[in-house]
Amino acid sequence: MRLKRKFGLVIYFIPIVFLIVLLILELNFAKNEVKTDGLSYREKSNISYKVKLTDNNPTGREYVDERFNVVASLVDKIVVDYDYINTFSDNVDYKVIYSVTADLVIYDSNSDEKPIDTKTFNLIDKKEISGNGLMAKFDLTNQDINYNEYNALVEQWKKEVVPNANLIVKFNTDFIGHSDILDDEIRSSKTSTLTIPISKRTINIDIKKNNNSKEEVLSVKRKMSIFTKIIIVLTIIVLIIIIIKYIIYVITSAKKKSKYDMAVAKILREFDRAITEAKGKLRLDKHANMIQVKDFMELLDVHDNFNIPIIYYKIDNHESLFLVKNQDDYYYNIMKSDDFE
Repeated sequence: MRLKRKFGLVIYFIPIVFLIVLLILELNFAKNEVKTDGLSYREKSNISYKVKLTDNNPTGREYVDERFNVVASLVDKIVVDYDYINTFSDNVDYKVIYSVTADLVIYDSNSDEKPIDTKTFNLIDKKEISGNGLMAKFDLTNQDINYNEYNALVEQWKKEVVPNANLIVKFNTDFIGHSDILDDEIRSSKTSTLTIPISKRTINIDIKKNNNSKEEVLSVKRKMSIFTKIIIVLTIIVLIIIIIKYIIYVITSAKKKSKYDMAVAKILREFDRAITEAKGKLRLDKHANMIQVKDFMELLDVHDNFNIPIIYYKIDNHESLFLVKNQDDYYYNIMKSDDFE
């Protein structure tokens, strides 16, 4: 029975080890299957301008560049250049939608917290460019902004208040791209602005420009295939089933206490006051007079008569000896597992 039980444990143990090794290999394969792919892109825009002066200006020049302030009364128009570029680390299908608008915001010179009037102008209606590659770009050159036209609109408010105004020119760009690496869309919206102060009281024109760029790395994790997931799940299920069966087998096949073991345990428990358990091997005097009694209860009577403790020797797992030593007389009882079968 012991041999059969050991054989049964081995039969369960081998597939458990095999499935654990298989599961480790599958998880390692799945880990290699899950990869992180990335796409970097850099989006940048820039505004530059020059001021066209009136024909009768005292400077004798036609244009003044960004380095100089200009007397407002000498301004004819602002000539603006705008360029946009978006570069990628891999080919992208893209679409760029752009437009140019201008907001004329008028304040009372005594308070610039809330405007008293705003007007919006479409300088360039929405346009679209598309393509595929490592770069998307477009240029808007020589975009004229008629300074006097907007200045005339501000002039109308002079009868009511002392106005201050800003013309905020907005270059609006929406980027929509699709990357095969990410297998997803890339979206970006940006607005670059140019602020032009407009007022007859303004002597020097200070044109403020806002250029911005964006650099980003997008990444995506490739998920493991459905087939790999199914294999891993099935392996785990089979492993759990075998482990449960193994546990059940261990429990059901565990050695139960025999009648002999229970009898010895009962004697040691109930008569512990009279019994002393010996350690080591049994050594008998060669002159001893060995007297065997038929059962433990008679040996207990010997103990009571002589008031001598009963010595318990465990010979092996299948045999026990109970002994009372009275000088050269040895009263003993042997209990064997065979007697309880």
